[in-house]
Amino acid sequence: MAGPLTGIRILDLSQVVAGPLATMMLAEQGADVFKIEAPGGETIRLGNPESMVGLFANNNRGKRCVSVDLGKEGASALLLDMAKTCDVFVENFRPGVAGRLGVGYEAVRAAKPDIIYCSINGFGNDGPYANRPALDPVIQALTGMIAGQASMSLPFPDLIRTLVADKATAYTAAQAITAALFARDRGAGGQRLDLSMLDATMAYYWPDGMSDKTHPDDPTAAPLRACDLYQLVDTIDGKIVYFIATQKQLLGIWRALDKHECLENPDYNDIRMFGADPAKAIAASLMINELIGSFTTVDIVDRMAINEIPCAPVLDRDEAILDAQIVHNETIVEWDHPTLGRLRQPRPATHFSATPSPIRTFIGTTGEHTDEVLAEFGHDADSIARLRGQGVVA
Repeated sequence: MAGPLTGIRILDLSQVVAGPLATMMLAEQGADVFKIEAPGGETIRLGNPESMVGLFANNNRGKRCVSVDLGKEGASALLLDMAKTCDVFVENFRPGVAGRLGVGYEAVRAAKPDIIYCSINGFGNDGPYANRPALDPVIQALTGMIAGQASMSLPFPDLIRTLVADKATAYTAAQAITAALFARDRGAGGQRLDLSMLDATMAYYWPDGMSDKTHPDDPTAAPLRACDLYQLVDTIDGKIVYFIATQKQLLGIWRALDKHECLENPDYNDIRMFGADPAKAIAASLMINELIGSFTTVDIVDRMAINEIPCAPVLDRDEAILDAQIVHNETIVEWDHPTLGRLRQPRPATHFSATPSPIRTFIGTTGEHTDEVLAEFGHDADSIARLRGQGVVA
């Protein structure tokens, strides 16, 4: 059996990352995803229908590309007809746009009553920001994520320099879609899923990033966040990260650093005291960090591992790809694409024992599969030629 979602058909009108990454994950799990794009290609093709640059390739692998001009009369009718035999419809227009284009929830539901319709936007369907443009760093700023990056070693905030809000939204959307499909299979019927990047990112950030805000009537109940214990430290020849949260780890780091006298010193050997006395915790951290600076990266990482301290070298992106565990796990796969040459991407992260799904290595140009897909939806050559002549498809 090829993938747990084999047999599920998805119309994907989304662009950029939040929607496309969600549907790519579903494609990886066996779903047949039809990527609907305007004739010039979606936003991240940068105006070139043939473009399959890294950002596009990394969010659209395994989808069949169909070119439809939603501005043309007849385009919405074509998509509604396709929706009749699909299971999921995904869009990430600004609020109200899908309706104006004739493919809003009510229209799609009328064509397919049990459709799972996933609508993704930046801030919500209404409210003071609803019609503002939403980009990943804007969402990071509004959720407190940027301000939360400050630490003792880097006492200023900074962006998380990856599309964390888009990707958090994508994973949330993929999970919600599969949950809705499961509910439909148990008799709940179709439904609309509304999801904003703002809500998804706040929910993603909250479990640890806002743990100190969780008890509004008792702010002392959890004064520290897990990330407040993160340490980023220089070694002789690089940097490492480490983390101390338990009594065993505290004693272990003194052994790793050959500071055995600290094992008997009540100012340094009790993790509970650190929680009660922040000044002592800071003094100990400064001592540890200074001592780490006298070791090479390889030496201190090995010492930390022996003493069961969570620790790793800070790798650059080229080094990360070649890391021993990444190589052992076969996390990154490479293959030859017929037009792009050698490609490298991570394989799907989850191994399904009963329903494995091999990596789908095809990445389409704009409209590459238009004729093939329309034929599967019942259009003969004359019908496709007529649609193309009307500018509905390309």
